[in-house]
Amino acid sequence: MDAYHLRDRDYRIKLNQNENPFDLPDALKQEILAAFQSMSWNRYPGFGNMPLVSKLAARLGVAPNQVLVGNGSNELLQTLINVILQPGKRILLVNPTFLIYEQLARVAGAEVVAMEFNSDWSFPVAEIVEKVHNLRIDLCVLCSPNSPTGAVLANSDLEQILQATAGIVLVDEAYYEFNAETAVNFVPKYANLVVTRTFSKAMGLAGLRIGYMLGHREVISEVNKAKLPYNLDIFSEIVAATLLDNKSLIKDNVDTILSERKRLFQQLKLLPGIEVFPSAANFLMIRTPLAAGKLFEQLLAGGLLVRDISGYHDRLKNILRITVGTPAENDALLQALSDIFPGE
Repeated sequence: MDAYHLRDRDYRIKLNQNENPFDLPDALKQEILAAFQSMSWNRYPGFGNMPLVSKLAARLGVAPNQVLVGNGSNELLQTLINVILQPGKRILLVNPTFLIYEQLARVAGAEVVAMEFNSDWSFPVAEIVEKVHNLRIDLCVLCSPNSPTGAVLANSDLEQILQATAGIVLVDEAYYEFNAETAVNFVPKYANLVVTRTFSKAMGLAGLRIGYMLGHREVISEVNKAKLPYNLDIFSEIVAATLLDNKSLIKDNVDTILSERKRLFQQLKLLPGIEVFPSAANFLMIRTPLAAGKLFEQLLAGGLLVRDISGYHDRLKNILRITVGTPAENDALLQALSDIFPGE
């Protein structure tokens, strides 16, 4: 199998990894750095990162023993998969989705039961329910909003899936801040539900690698047995806790991204030959009349780095994924595409 990889490119505007385009304000960075400087760097973090865990638990309305924090949500995904999957176990995925799920499952030696999104990119809920009910599915992974399609799983549909299976259902909510639907309110009701989230997207901390997991206390206890100790460093814990106390900053950035997503969607629809798909996340997929690789290189020649996802799945032919950037970055993208696809 191939390792997960991404080629480094020179760019002027970066729109390829669904990052928040807004960095933290300098004053907030200085506040964080001062707190970090005052700490003892020669000591391990507090065991279990309890100050951050307690703050997250209070914010989300769950008990601290229902929360795990980690070195990015990817680490927690890997830990959960290590606990559940092995040869003879099954994972259900809806493709195309985040590639790391299948990679980790295959490393674990599990059988991958794959299905596809509906023709309109919505979740095939009836088919998922049938599969998890009639097959022994040990882990069902649902990314909502999904990457790269931007599709959202409605709570009513998720509840059908949870009721149909005794296996674990993981809902990856890496992009939940850009959409009102969340599975967190189901955590107290369903012992087989696990939710993961990240600080990398809306929170703007992709460079620090911070994530967290929510679930029934017994499930979290089992996952915790396989998690490495001291997996989140003291600097990351300080920054995450500080961001949780700055809700207005995050909200303002998210509001701007949502406004720009709407504007970008509307403007992209006006370009001749371009098909743009609705998204509930901070990115959009477009289908181009040019080969996706060719358009990717043309945009890159102008300093614009987007993601060519045409090789990820058969249904993604000639499709690029574009992160919603700042207003100026989005203007540059629209201008570049207008030059490539001029109207009559």
